[in-house]
Amino acid sequence: MRDRKAEILDAAARLIARQGYKQTSIDDVIEASGLCGKSHFYHHFKSKEQLGHEVLNRSFERFGERGLAILREPLIDPIERLNLFIDSIVVAQAERGCLGSSPFCGVAAEMADAGEGFRTRIDAVFDRWCDQIRSLLEQSDGRLREGVDAARVARFIIATLEGAVLMTRVSREIKVMQGIADDLKRFIAMHLQEQEAEANA
Repeated sequence: MRDRKAEILDAAARLIARQGYKQTSIDDVIEASGLCGKSHFYHHFKSKEQLGHEVLNRSFERFGERGLAILREPLIDPIERLNLFIDSIVVAQAERGCLGSSPFCGVAAEMADAGEGFRTRIDAVFDRWCDQIRSLLEQSDGRLREGVDAARVARFIIATLEGAVLMTRVSREIKVMQGIADDLKRFIAMHLQEQEAEANA
């Protein structure tokens, strides 16, 4: 069974990622999603702003289903989970042919300046993402080197991955992201106890 509202959200997300939230009109969304007119749009959304919030929510949910779910897998070693998460971002970018942004951050980057409500929602999502990675590092049973700030490492991981996606999008070469991912794993290993770092080198 078709989920018409989900189809509209997906069409809007593609438009926003490509041309920005402010430049995307309700008419653009109607045309891209094949709606008959504004009455059909307003049947699903009270306003463009509501559409924007629901696009953000759906983008993060889809990202969470695929990528962040790996971080919560209790049967896999915490550091191995983190490495698998990094690999999943590389695979997702390869599947997109290096042509797009990450499922959440492409939309978020275009909406962060569109209004305070959007900015605070995006900030909360990044905090949640950072907290999940920080928690994973802290679950590594004392393998982090003494004095390592897990929250700072988590933020660096996120920034590196998003930068890698952008660089791959520009170069159109997945090898660029694969190399950055390998270097990021080595960076994480450097913050583990010596024996653990050697095993991950």
